Amino acid sequence: ALWSLFILCFDHPRNKAELIRLGGIQTICTAINRCCNSIEVCRHGIAVLFDLLREDPDNPANTATIRRMAIAAGLHKPVLAAMDKFPASMEIMAMGTEMLLATGYTDQIPTHQPATANS
Repeated sequence: ALWSLFILCFDHPRNKAELIRLGGIQTICTAINRCCNSIEVCRHGIAVLFDLLREDPDNPANTATIRRMAIAAGLHKPVLAAMDKFPASMEIMAMGTEMLLATGYTDQIPTHQPATANS
């Protein structure tokens, strides 16, 4: 379901706006928190959030508003949980790091830990 949201919202500003209006940021954060053992839920949820929070050069004020909404929705907790649970996932780690930095997170950010042959 989360990947479907990504497909519907990627490069579709109206769909993004509607998802945000309907509380999509909070819902996705909740889904990641509740299913944090699923790499697919984490990766797809992080991808949707990343897309929603991307810089919009045509409307920087809107980008700032969306990022504030994401912080208020508790964005940092599920992003950090996904990064802690799946440190070998380059996608989760890269998008998670970018979102944390873009939303003013100031604590330690987890780092990518490539999988080893024994893990």
